[in-house]
Amino acid sequence: MAEQGSRRKSSGGGRSSGGTSRGRRPPTDHHEVEWQFDATELEPVEAWLRQHSSGSGLVVEPESEEKIADTYYDAGDWRFYRAGYALRVRKAGSNAEATMKSLSPAEGNVRRRREITEPLGDDKPSALRKAPGPVGERARSLLGGQDARPMFEVRTRRQKFALLLENPAGESENGPPGDGPPGDGAGGASANRVRIGEVLIDSSEIPLDGGRESAHLRRVEVEAGAGAAPTPDLRGFVDEMQYALELKPASISKFETGLYATGLSPRGDTEAGPTEVGPTKTLGEVAFAVLRRQFAEMRSHEPGTRIGEDPEELHDMRVATRRMRAAIKVFEGALPGRARWFREELRWVAGVLGDVRDLDVQIGRLDAWKNGADEESSDFLGKILDVIKKRRADARGRMLDALNSARYERLQTSFGEMLRRGPGVERELAQGNGHGPEDEPITSAAPALLSARYRKWRKAAKRLEESSPPENFHDLRKKGKRLRYALEFVSEVYGKPVAGLISSLKALQNDLGDHQDAVVAAGTLRELGTTTGGPRVPRGAAFTMGVYCERHLREAAQIRSGALRSTPFRALTRGKDWKDLEKVMKDAAKSPQKARGSEKIAR
Repeated sequence: MAEQGSRRKSSGGGRSSGGTSRGRRPPTDHHEVEWQFDATELEPVEAWLRQHSSGSGLVVEPESEEKIADTYYDAGDWRFYRAGYALRVRKAGSNAEATMKSLSPAEGNVRRRREITEPLGDDKPSALRKAPGPVGERARSLLGGQDARPMFEVRTRRQKFALLLENPAGESENGPPGDGPPGDGAGGASANRVRIGEVLIDSSEIPLDGGRESAHLRRVEVEAGAGAAPTPDLRGFVDEMQYALELKPASISKFETGLYATGLSPRGDTEAGPTEVGPTKTLGEVAFAVLRRQFAEMRSHEPGTRIGEDPEELHDMRVATRRMRAAIKVFEGALPGRARWFREELRWVAGVLGDVRDLDVQIGRLDAWKNGADEESSDFLGKILDVIKKRRADARGRMLDALNSARYERLQTSFGEMLRRGPGVERELAQGNGHGPEDEPITSAAPALLSARYRKWRKAAKRLEESSPPENFHDLRKKGKRLRYALEFVSEVYGKPVAGLISSLKALQNDLGDHQDAVVAAGTLRELGTTTGGPRVPRGAAFTMGVYCERHLREAAQIRSGALRSTPFRALTRGKDWKDLEKVMKDAAKSPQKARGSEKIAR
């Protein structure tokens, strides 16, 4: 993402550590740009900075030395880490603040990371739970009913140097110089200086083994002003300093250093067993491998769904629950009896996610229409959007309640335990004897599983006409989705021969998905105009609401007509690709080594 904000005066910018604040700083949300270097000794760096002179007008000015205590937190299941953030609570002097910092990798010696910061009353976890700003709100959404647990502490002695650029013209891009608060940093040094960044010399230790030992870290960091893009002068200074002091770019962040030093590892949290799929596997092994993959996928998108900033996180989590439900149905003969309970619980999760997702789609459509409408229609569409966004907020609240519930926790725990045990242990627990369906080779079992789903899809497709009701097209979409998921589950068994079928089903499903979105949106607009409960649009927007309802319905009708004439629909109903796959499956049942084509289908 692009850096946000603009250059700040000499009175501001840089890192908000709280050490020089005259009161509570406001919350911030920006993208920081910084260079990080490891240093064997810090004294030569500090001496070089104090003696630095430049003909370019850049001034290095010493500022305060401060002591900082940073405590890093996460939930027991690493929710912040899986959301792509490190959570840090900083105590500097009498001030405390919480920061969520994105875990973006370094680009050479430069790191560009989103940093969301909010002041706290103190550095205790309870203060974070009560914080009303952007960090507290996100933390509550992520944590649900869990507590943030401290992982490690980083204690730092920091010497700061301001990087100021002489401005002979007496003005900066942001207005007249010297308009910052007096007495803050270098604000009083010169009325014609602009702060373009700062250098931080950090000597840090990470207490280990209850404080009996420590890991040490010496680092030099150069940071652009808060939310500002680095200027050519700043880049030039960094290059000069790195060359003069022979500094080496830091390979890992302080957060990563703390994880390594303390032996903490978040990566194994979602592992539930083997996920390999191939022609030599049994039906049970493939079933568990598919479910493990999708279970990990669901969990990986849960933190992003909780934060709620990217609608695609919620969409991907919902798709994973759908795939698990489909896999349980496809492989039900090879799974324990309690898998049926998991399928119904996953239906419940998909439902609460779907309520939000459907409204996200409608908001996206209305936003696009509003941007292209005339002034009067845009105003009415804005009022409709306000109502739908209120509904979306309510649906999101219900979704978070569900994800925070004991019911969802029980589903995750029990399902994860079943997946870790695998088909063999599950059979023993069920006191099964001898061989069961789960022991059948996948190349022997798959043809019947796939054929049944293809026949159902083709039968529904051949009944369709342009005059068929929308419900019939939605039914075909659902049957196509079940067939596609089943094909994808065994794509690594058969390789290339399933590619054509999957491609055609995806293309048709996209069209039928747009059709269903249009039908649902029309229904929502119609319901908004007739319901007597909940928020309603103002009376003056009723005409506009009717116009766009009819637009949705016309769009749906056009999609129905086009879908029946589309190449994917015709290819699937003719059945040539299916017959080719049938031949491959027949050969594979005789010799599994013939199953896979020359290419591997990507999941």
